[in-house]
Parts: sequence; C-alpha cells; structure tokens
Amino acid sequence: MVSGNSPAARIRSLFSHPTVRSVLQPATGLGLLVIVLLWSGIGYQLGLEREKLGAVALQNTRNLARVVEEHAARAITGADQILRLARAEILRNPDGFDLRAFAREVTPQGDVAIQLSLIGPDGRLRLNSLMVPTAAIDLSDRPHFGAHRDAVGDELDISIPMVGRVSHRTTLQLSRAVRGPDGRFLGVVVASLDADYFSRFYASIDIGRQGTIMLVGTDGVVRAGAGAAAPLIGRKGDRPWPTLENIAKVPVGTVVGPSLIDGVDRFVAFRRVEGLPLVVYASVSAADALADNAWYVKVYSALAGVLTLVVLVAMVLAVRQRMRLERTSVALHASEAVARRTSQELAVTLDTMAQGIVMVDRDDRIAVANRRAAELLGVPVEMLAERPTFDALVAEMARRGELGVVGDGGAGGEPARRLSVAFGAAASDTGPVVFERVRPTGQTIEVTCVPMPDGGMVRTYTDVTERRAGERRIAYMALHDPLTGLPNRTLFRSRLEQALDRQRDRGVPFAVLCIDLDRFKEVNDCHGHAVGDALLLRVAHRLRRCLGEGDVAARVGGDEFAVLAARRHGDDDRAALAGMILDALTAPYRIDGEVVEVGASVGIALAPEDGAGMETLLRAADQAMYRVKAQGRNGVCWAGRAPRFTGPQPVGTRTDAA
Repeated sequence: MVSGNSPAARIRSLFSHPTVRSVLQPATGLGLLVIVLLWSGIGYQLGLEREKLGAVALQNTRNLARVVEEHAARAITGADQILRLARAEILRNPDGFDLRAFAREVTPQGDVAIQLSLIGPDGRLRLNSLMVPTAAIDLSDRPHFGAHRDAVGDELDISIPMVGRVSHRTTLQLSRAVRGPDGRFLGVVVASLDADYFSRFYASIDIGRQGTIMLVGTDGVVRAGAGAAAPLIGRKGDRPWPTLENIAKVPVGTVVGPSLIDGVDRFVAFRRVEGLPLVVYASVSAADALADNAWYVKVYSALAGVLTLVVLVAMVLAVRQRMRLERTSVALHASEAVARRTSQELAVTLDTMAQGIVMVDRDDRIAVANRRAAELLGVPVEMLAERPTFDALVAEMARRGELGVVGDGGAGGEPARRLSVAFGAAASDTGPVVFERVRPTGQTIEVTCVPMPDGGMVRTYTDVTERRAGERRIAYMALHDPLTGLPNRTLFRSRLEQALDRQRDRGVPFAVLCIDLDRFKEVNDCHGHAVGDALLLRVAHRLRRCLGEGDVAARVGGDEFAVLAARRHGDDDRAALAGMILDALTAPYRIDGEVVEVGASVGIALAPEDGAGMETLLRAADQAMYRVKAQGRNGVCWAGRAPRFTGPQPVGTRTDAA
C-alpha cells in the first residue's frame, strides 16, 4: 500500500493538478516544436546567406589581388627591362654611353617616374638621368649596392622605400649588378620608381571603409599600401606574416580572420608577383562584406519574433481555454480581438519587408503572401489574398508572360510546368532549394524554397539584379583595359594559351605581334594626357579594323599593344598583315582639330617556328619589336630577321577622324 506522503503519490498529485494538466497538453508540445523549427530554419537560412556573402567577398578579393598583382608585375617588369637595356648599352659602350639621352628615349610616361643611375664599383655615382653627378655623391652605404657587390648571381633587387640623394624623393630602388665578360664587378645600375605611385593606384580602388591593399616584399617590409596598411609602408609589421613563411610553396591563397595590422576581421587574398620577390595582399573587412547578413538577421529575427509571439499566444490561449471553460462569451470575444490584432501586426510586418514571402500549405494552397511577393511574381495582390492554389498562381504568371525566361541564372526559357516541377521537387526535399528567374522586365529574382515538416513550403523572393550586375562588372574589369576596352594582359595570355593548345592538338599555326607606339611621349608632352588618351582610343579602333575572324588585340601596357593573329598562307600575306597594321597605326590622327602623328614598332613571332611556349613566343616578338626601336623605329621586324622600316610620313599626307 502506497502512502499518501510517498514520492510516487506526490508525483501523481502533481500531474493531476488542473494547471499542470492544462500545460502538458498536445497543443503546448506542438507550439514548442513549431518555435524550435522556426528558429532553426531561420538560423539555417542566415547561415547560408552568410556563407554566400563570404564566398562573394573571397572571390572579389581574389579578383582584386590578381588585378593588383598584374599592375605591380607590369610596372616593375617594365622598369627591369629598361635596366637590362641600360646595362647592355653600358657594357657595349662604357665610355660614350649617354644615360640621360637613353632615359629620355625609353622611359615610359605616366604616374610612375623612373630615374636611372649608374653606381661605380667604388660606390660613387657615375651617371644619372636627372643631372650630371659629382664625385661627392657616395652611395656605397646603400643596401642594394652592398648586396650586388657581394653577390654572385644576377638577381633583381627591390629596395624598401628610401629618399634618393639626387631626386630627394621617396623611391623604390630597382637595381641589377653590372659585370664584365670576365665576371668582374663594374658597378650597379639603378631605376628609381616613385614610391607613392603604387599607393595612389591602390587608394583609387574602392575597398570599403576598412579594406586594405599592400605590396609586401618577401622580406616582410611593406613597399606600398592603402587603407589601414598605409602606416606600415617602409617597415615590417609588429608580427611576422604567416603566409610569407610558405609563399614559395603556396603562392596564391586566401585567409579569413583577425588582421595582423589592427585585429579587424577580414577576408584576405594574397598572390605572389610572378618572378619577383613581392607579394600582394588585398582584403575587405568582414563587417563590410557581411553587412547585408546583419540586415537579414534583423529582418528574420523580427519575423521570427512575431511568429513566435503568435505561437506563444496560441499556446496560452489553449491552456487558458482548458483551465477556464466557464469563461463567458465576452472573454472569448476579447481573446479573438487579441488574435486579430496580432494577425494585423504580422501582415504589416510582412508587407514592409524587402523580400517577398509565400507560404504554401500541404494542400498546395497559398496560406500567407505579402505585397512584395506579388510585385516580384508579377501578379495582382488581390489574387494572392484569395488564397489560390500554387498551380493557379503559376498559370496566372504564365498568362502574364512572367515565365518566358526561367532557369539557371536566367539562361533559356521554360514553360510554367517546368517551374511547377521545380517547386514540387523542392517540396519533397529535406533542405532548401535555391534558383534564379529573370523577369521580362530584366529583374533577376532569387527564389529560396524551404520545406516545412507538415509538407508545406516557405518561399522567399529576393531581387538580386544589382548584385549580379556588380559581379559581371567586376569580371569585365578584371579582364579588359578600362580606357580602350581591349582585352588586358591577363585575357590576352589566356587566349594565347588556347591558341597554343590548338596548335599542339590540331597543328593550327598563328602569329603574335608586339606593338609599341613611337613618339607617344611627345604627344603627351605637346598636347597633354587627354589627347594621349584619345589617341590610344583611336589606335585601338584602327587595330580592331585590321583584325580578321579569330584574331585578338589587347592593350598590355601604357602605349604597348599585342595581337594574336591567325596565320596567313604565305610570306606575302603575312607581310600584308604587318603592313596593314603599320599603315593603319602610323596614319595621322585628327584629334580636337589638331593632326597628331606617331610611329609604331612592330615585332612578330610565328608559332611554332619561333617558339612552342607562351613565354618563348612573347619574348621573341618583344625582342623583335625592340630591334625595330633600337635601329630606327617605325617599322616591322620578324623574329630572327632584320627590321623593315616604313620611313617617316609627312604631316598632313593622310587623316583619319576615326
């Protein structure tokens, strides 16, 4: 016999209490389950949004790092080519070489200023492109002089930013050793670049409030930077760069986490500059990249809070109804009024959301839909208010022409049945389904379908038109020259690699032309950079007119262009192509009422005769072009042959308003 004061008796008494029985009813358990599922679903959706935003941020930083790496490689490699040319001329004519005249001839025009110097074996300045040096200028204490004097190889040295003793400006010193045929150390040839050039370029890029761009040497010293990295220029960070320790094995990568600069969480992409002891870092702050996610958290939390409140109110009403069956009809009407007010608040919340929301029950009937959903689906709000079936909604959309373009990223049209099948598959799945639909208006709508436990579905519609357009703009900017619209060096090298694959697989020959404008510096000096830019646009236009089907023209430098051309059948046809390009580019230009003339030095390499690899072909064409410039300019030179010159053209003989 169980005593009334025993634990079992007390437990039975507790569960038999009216209040406990009212609370522990099926409606209470169901309400708690709905709340858990609601918050779990919203948390999962927010996690997906955060992952997508993080992936976009990483892709953007990778693209930005690639662009910055190409920019640094182009500027420094160009200066290194000038160093090599200067060194060759010094060795060829050590006593009569005029460095100042040489610098005027080969130094490119633009934001990056180049000063050339020759330091003798005793460490004193011998030649300088800005002034006639005096014997008092001793540079033997410069780190790059000591490095070349004590080294054996022929490595390019890139100094940290330092103040020049001739220019009195902060510069980056690019230097190479000068050695005689017997290996004897004869001095160091130096090219001084404006240290602020790279930082100004980086500062012109929109990287957000806390974004950074850095050009860091493999020694850990920051050469240039923008954003939060600007104070680090010329010195190492307070802590070592982990990515530099393994940069030889992992030259490209991404890092997500607190920055070593200031502890701010960032999405960071890094790339080693090919062939140079430099690494590019580009980053955006996590706060900027995930700003949309923070907004989603607020909106979804508000929606979940309202729905949770509705569920809790329903649970409370169920308990109270169970406990107070004797309540009068007045109390019942009062509770119904509370429910109506709550429903109105939910409707107002849904109608003020930027996203469209449609909830479909297990019978395929629309239970909840807001005004934004009607706008993005292209149907009247009144139709959704009548709670039609989803099939009826799809039929109405088809009748209004909304389903003319449906599919992956808006590619290809599909009938209404295809969309219904897609929704049906999502309804039977265990996780969300996401796809995009392009409306006839041009809007790109992202549709997210989340199945509910009871067999229904919650669908959200988001206008992602601006986001997709921004992604396309970034992709285009990464592969095209912003001034002329021609492919840039990256896209040209990709097309060249494809041509090499065709040549290796099917024996399809082709030619590579390197083109450099002669006297372009004079145009900038005499007429200004605006005319120089207009001239480059005209050059690009004329170059396009010379191309045949399958040919590609690109701008690979300030006044440097390259052409990937299909091979003609004989030497006469190849000469005709080169002559056509040379004639087109050297014909006078009429810009703002003035006649402007430039020359062109063209170097041509043939595949596979002059090389079977990308670098070999480009080097052969580049060397042929420099032979033209070295021996008179304004002509054509085939790789392995002597240049052919067109000779000067009198001003006014031809004009072209193109």
